[in-house]
Amino acid sequence: MNKRWQMSLGLMLSCVALAAILRGIRWGELGRAMAQANYWWLLPFVLFETLSLWARAMRWRVLLEEKIGGGRLFWITNISYFVSNLLPLRIGELARVYLATRGSAVSGMQALSTAVLERMIDVLTVFALLFAVLPLVPQQGLITAIAYWVVAAVLLAMVAVFGLARKRSGFVAIIGEFVGRVAPRLRGATSEAAENFLRSIDIVRGRRLGIAALWSVLVWLLAALAVYSMLLGFLPEQPVYVGVFVTAIVALGIALPSVPAGVGLWEAATVAALAVFGVDRETALAYAVVMHLTIFVKMAILGTVGLHFEGENLNHLASGARRFARRLRDQQDEVA
Repeated sequence: MNKRWQMSLGLMLSCVALAAILRGIRWGELGRAMAQANYWWLLPFVLFETLSLWARAMRWRVLLEEKIGGGRLFWITNISYFVSNLLPLRIGELARVYLATRGSAVSGMQALSTAVLERMIDVLTVFALLFAVLPLVPQQGLITAIAYWVVAAVLLAMVAVFGLARKRSGFVAIIGEFVGRVAPRLRGATSEAAENFLRSIDIVRGRRLGIAALWSVLVWLLAALAVYSMLLGFLPEQPVYVGVFVTAIVALGIALPSVPAGVGLWEAATVAALAVFGVDRETALAYAVVMHLTIFVKMAILGTVGLHFEGENLNHLASGARRFARRLRDQQDEVA
């Protein structure tokens, strides 16, 4: 998708989401919900949320064949979220791939392919959590149907990707032949990119993939504990499965294009998830805003510390990540 169109779509979706949740809001009730919240629950929320990021770093370390230490990957992960919270087009993802290749034995394609694989594992794990709590959730018909279709699609995609990675020579030849007919100049570059990507994917299988999956379960369980901890500050009577449900719906909601930090989509997804349990919009929105703002501030602090450790600043990192992306493209053009 063209960058300008992607930014426009993200802005539109965020504006629509904000308009939907703010329309008819009772501001007095919103303020009352914020004033009556128990903010001591911010402490376990921040703890569990930070541990979830640590688990993400450990998972990525496994996928990268332990070529980078877990401590450095933790800071790189925080930097990634910090950058994505401030800059459009989720450039934080590109920034973390770029940082992972600096001063390490990790190639650009390996970092990129493992980042893609992480997202696929995340989708499966989120839906696994969703399926686990769906029997306890009222009004689940449409959600269940969508969940089944998405999980089936992602599973098929993962099976296809790993299958092609194992038998990549034939697939790369087919891709090269097809591209050679349509755009002969790009044949070599496309074949090289496909070969490198699938080779990096093929490394991550068997025991290594299983360990990464276990880390992913821990990532999302810790995230759900964080969400539930904050929920107790606003709705102390809610059971733990409500926190798991909110975690899954928010994760899926902010996967859509949006303005930086997922503003609008985060709040709308939270309000929609809690509405299923009969929570009024004002309390749900107060909870969503406090949770989102806390994460934003925490990411800013940890991301800034991470930038210091990497000897970077925000502008220089963004420029370096863009140059890194252009360099990858140029390398493929040279192959062509």
